[in-house]
Amino acid sequence: MVRAVLCGFAAGTWALQQSAELPSRLGLSLCVVLLALFTLAAGVLHRIQWPWGKVLLILCAALIAGYSWAAWRAQIRLAWALPIELERRDIKAVGIIASVPLSDTRRTRFVFKIEQSDPAVPLMPRLVQLSWYAQAGTLPVRIRPGERWMFTIRLVRPHGNANYHAADLEASMLERNLRATGYVREQPAPQRMAGRASGLLMALERWRDRQHLRIHEVLAHAPHTGVVSALAIGLQTGISADDRQRFTRTGTNHLVAISGLHISLVAGFAAALAGWLWRHSCFIGDHWPLWLAAPRVAAVAGAAAGLLYAGLAGFGIPAQRALLMLLIVALSFASARRVAVSVVLAWALAVVVAIDPWATITAGCWLSFGAVAVILLAASAGRMAYSKAADKAAKEMNGSILSIRGIYAWGVYRWRRLLATFTASARIQGAVSLGLIPLTALWFAQVPLLSPLANAFAIPWVSFLVTPLVLLGVLLPAPLDALILKVAHAFLMVLAKVLDVIAAPSWALYSIRTPDVLALAFAALGMGWSLMLPGWPLRGAAPLLFLPLALPLSSAPAEGEFRITVLDVGQGAATLIETAHHRLLFDTGPRYDMTADAGQRIVLPFLRARGIEQLDALVISHADNDHAGGARAVLTELPVARMRASLPPKHALWRQARAQQVRDLAACHAGESWLWDGVRFTMLWPNETNERRGLTRAATKSSKARGGREARNEVSCVLHISNSHHAALLPGDIEAREERALLTHNPAALSATLLLAPHHGSRTSSTAGFLAAVAPRETVFQVGYRNRFKHPNAAVVARYQAHGSNLHRSDHDGAVQFETAGAEFFVERYRTAHRRYWMGR
Repeated sequence: MVRAVLCGFAAGTWALQQSAELPSRLGLSLCVVLLALFTLAAGVLHRIQWPWGKVLLILCAALIAGYSWAAWRAQIRLAWALPIELERRDIKAVGIIASVPLSDTRRTRFVFKIEQSDPAVPLMPRLVQLSWYAQAGTLPVRIRPGERWMFTIRLVRPHGNANYHAADLEASMLERNLRATGYVREQPAPQRMAGRASGLLMALERWRDRQHLRIHEVLAHAPHTGVVSALAIGLQTGISADDRQRFTRTGTNHLVAISGLHISLVAGFAAALAGWLWRHSCFIGDHWPLWLAAPRVAAVAGAAAGLLYAGLAGFGIPAQRALLMLLIVALSFASARRVAVSVVLAWALAVVVAIDPWATITAGCWLSFGAVAVILLAASAGRMAYSKAADKAAKEMNGSILSIRGIYAWGVYRWRRLLATFTASARIQGAVSLGLIPLTALWFAQVPLLSPLANAFAIPWVSFLVTPLVLLGVLLPAPLDALILKVAHAFLMVLAKVLDVIAAPSWALYSIRTPDVLALAFAALGMGWSLMLPGWPLRGAAPLLFLPLALPLSSAPAEGEFRITVLDVGQGAATLIETAHHRLLFDTGPRYDMTADAGQRIVLPFLRARGIEQLDALVISHADNDHAGGARAVLTELPVARMRASLPPKHALWRQARAQQVRDLAACHAGESWLWDGVRFTMLWPNETNERRGLTRAATKSSKARGGREARNEVSCVLHISNSHHAALLPGDIEAREERALLTHNPAALSATLLLAPHHGSRTSSTAGFLAAVAPRETVFQVGYRNRFKHPNAAVVARYQAHGSNLHRSDHDGAVQFETAGAEFFVERYRTAHRRYWMGR
């Protein structure tokens, strides 16, 4: 009953996170009234001996309690908001550096706790994420946690790209209580103020910062420095792209964070050491165990060590789960009570979601608690098998090893115990790999098939070699720490080589389309059925229930129809066109910085979630970063059959496409046309003369920066897609001159139901004659939130409105999906269809 109530409370918090709107104060009051009534009714039913009714009412009360608690917490947190009129305006703020500053070649990022602001605003956000950009290639002065500074900053409200099957940045910021993001202005110059913040948490941040700097000082530019930093202090931002891909392909991501496993190992070591020292009275006495039992001392020491290590990790959700379980077990030891492990897990879940109601919408929460639940289920069966094997071997010993037969029996006994231990461990590892398939498919649309093999090597290697060495390096003084950290890094290099061998097969990472609710339910049932005790009915056939995950029903358009998904990539463009059997990607979004681009963050996760394992065509409209910045990642990760682009002849993407064995490579040119599944694709621009002139100008090194951009814009690929009822026009970044040229050549070919606004709705495009020829019923502006170009231009928007077009903006609507069905033309805006209460707040 306790487990059900605790899990019901967690389910209630999860239910709120699926809501499009928060309940009003009246609605929240009604929830509290219902909670009281259900609790009272449960007490009445208990007295009249109706247990099932009592259980049902208590579960309802737990659900309402969780929902109400999460709603109350959300209302308090969302009340702290940056006024819209202060977005992108200078604000003078005095505050404290509240996190470890993270620097790269472009900027230093940190959390800033605002103490005073000018203008002073009621409920001004207290925690904001700031970037301090380098000037003339030089990073700003070094800052430290706890320092007090006065900055002039510009902020915006929390806003992230909103796409199907992608991470929700706004939810993540809400969970971390970061209610605005922005950057530091160079003028007026920032000033370091007198005084520093105090307190235990700030002291911990300063210590983490010192360790972070020391690790990077010792290891410098070593390839796995980021992994060492992640294992030492929980900062994963420095992990290289190669390491991330390596761990993803082998399913070993959990080992490069301070996870529950690592905290449990540290706590176990501390408990064993404290228990041993206490039993020996620390060699200074002989009767300490008489005052207090050694197991209780060991439990308290283990919990304290776990608390310290979780603090180093920044108290992430897996760390919170492990720490809470340790604390509950330590409390049970101290009070001489036995508590079932499943109850401990349920209590940990309830406390985690009570502290952080938004934890239920994070992958870390589901994977961490799911893994432990699977381990408990598998261990119960494994423990029975182990006991049977050990009992059988013990009987064969016949109580004596003083004869040849006894020695032989003893050897068999030890061998069988070892084999039973290995079998139980292998069973648990296989169970975890199998049991997490539904969750990994849901969150990542990928399943690492060789995860059991990789983890069989990586778990003991990292847990018993790398992590202890990293912790030892953190604790030892210089110069001993440098030697230990370098040895730990050497072990990581061995791990990387082994994982590269395991991840080498192309099939090592199996892509799965994001499953629907029914497929997930079947997979969860199959997982639970397969983990039952030996002899359970039809246990061997349980994996068949996983088939809906591997063989999902097709969601492709019907023959002769097409679907267009305009992704929200910020200030840039990326669009997927699907027909019955073909997929075309038009542009790939921008490159955000040296380590991230829209291809890796948005486009590829979306394609994988849709079950798209290759592209029939990739079109790069022109060489500008906001259209071609993500192409490198797409070409690297997905097979591409055909590529069309308006790029200079020596552009790096041509070389990469050849290296990736793209079979059909050519520049965009007007007149090219092909038919896929009853849908016509026609390239309308550039013509041969314009293409030659524009690419030559764009590639000329002596051209000015703006002139180069104009040259690239004039050769943008313009693609027209049509079936018997509807058409779509994707014009890239063409401007007024190219629009007039298209009108002169063949105005009738421009007609389209859907138009992606040329050049993001800039004032130099979308001329009146062009709009009259296209006559779009639906128009999409792919623009970034509060972008510095002020796209779309107000006059251009008015022009579209005058033509009666329905307008969509990626910064307001997120991704927008259009689908034809005969004469019908369906439209879905992501932020409307998948709205959550925190969006836009």
